[in-house]
Amino acid sequence: MVAFRWQCLALALFFTSDLLFCLVSEDEDMKAMAQPHPPRKKKDIHDYNDADMARLLEQWEKDDDIEEGDLPEHERPSPPIDFSQIDPGKPESILKMTKKGKTLMMFATVSGNSTEKETEEITSLWQGSLFNANYDVQRFIVG
Repeated sequence: MVAFRWQCLALALFFTSDLLFCLVSEDEDMKAMAQPHPPRKKKDIHDYNDADMARLLEQWEKDDDIEEGDLPEHERPSPPIDFSQIDPGKPESILKMTKKGKTLMMFATVSGNSTEKETEEITSLWQGSLFNANYDVQRFIVG
């Protein structure tokens, strides 16, 4: 009976010390979190260098939630490709499935013996027409 009391007393002492340890460590964590950050020096915007601007951009982007449609094209997830719908005899269908929603590079040849100025005018008309059809087109004249 006496041994049982000593065991109960030892267990109670152990749990009490464990509880006190948890409370003290939790209190220290709360104090560390409650301490304010050291005040930052205010710098004039004209005195910022490239490294300061890069740090500022990182701070802005760290907590910035960017929607999936606003991500750059190389960071957007690709839509799943259904290989059962692809006809191996038609390379256009493969291109259509793999490049869906991505930028595509196309080349066009202006027929005839047109000068560079005439080529600029013709491609400008094409660009305007495609823009009116909601296609964002950039044109580059290849020599």
